[in-house]
Amino acid sequence: MALAGHDTGMKPASNPLAGPALMVLTMALYVANDSLVKWLGAHMPLGAIISLRGLFIIAILLGLIMVMPGHGPHSLVWTFRRPVLVRSLWDTAVTFLYLFALLHMPIANVLAIMNLSPLVILLLAAWRLGERLSGVDILAVVIGMTGGLLVVHPGTQGFDLWALSAFAAMIGVAGRDVVTRTIPEGAPSLVIALSNVLLIQLGGFALWAMQAGDLAQNTQSAALFTMQTWIMLFAAAVFLSAAYVLIVIAVRLAPLARTAPWRYTIVLWGVLAGWLVFGEWPDALAMTGIVLIVIGAWLAGRHVFHAHRPQRGHTR
Repeated sequence: MALAGHDTGMKPASNPLAGPALMVLTMALYVANDSLVKWLGAHMPLGAIISLRGLFIIAILLGLIMVMPGHGPHSLVWTFRRPVLVRSLWDTAVTFLYLFALLHMPIANVLAIMNLSPLVILLLAAWRLGERLSGVDILAVVIGMTGGLLVVHPGTQGFDLWALSAFAAMIGVAGRDVVTRTIPEGAPSLVIALSNVLLIQLGGFALWAMQAGDLAQNTQSAALFTMQTWIMLFAAAVFLSAAYVLIVIAVRLAPLARTAPWRYTIVLWGVLAGWLVFGEWPDALAMTGIVLIVIGAWLAGRHVFHAHRPQRGHTR
């Protein structure tokens, strides 16, 4: 039985650019979280970061579910519904496959592999969901993928068995988004996000335990959890909470072919974060890639706008 009265973001948006716009914002939130995690990673174990950040995320999402109109405790039943759990399993697998690859491979190589995901998303959307693809859709993704490769310009070293983990994560991203499109409209996006983080949280505790053997010893010292550390963990939780919810809404608002090209904006946000936070600036090859990503995004946006623009002479 569907639960009525929940957020209406599951239905197609009247504004054709709403889905792509949310996708761009989501990519910015992911980069903001990743920047904080990169800094925290130099001071504490990855398992601890995932676990402690996850506790904040659970508190944030539960608080929103309790106070948002049309939600409340009764909406939590969706946490255990099959399509929501399937999506959460996909995303949990993606999270850890990506992290395992990132710990053993150059980041540029991992990003190069992950840049294939929009193309796989298009193919799966056509195959599993019956979405119609145009030549412009495919061209926009190919241009964005080429630009992404130029930005990260991966080397030949680092492609080994761990690359299979990155490839699996990339396919998992596509699978997750296809599953998201099959979730009933009545399922609140906040609850879908909560189900997702609950499973990742279990994995985070397991990773923390494996890294230290003893959770008590893994704290290392009282200095590990300074006020600055807690503030950054909370900020990362806020960014990731918003990203978890918005990625669900974006994928449910528009066909995957319309949102996939905009995933490459994560590279632009990454470059901006690298410059502002870490003092890194892209070289000429990377700048060429950035231009291509912008062209691909513009092409995708122009195609969406014209595809939904009323024809001249059309009357109701």
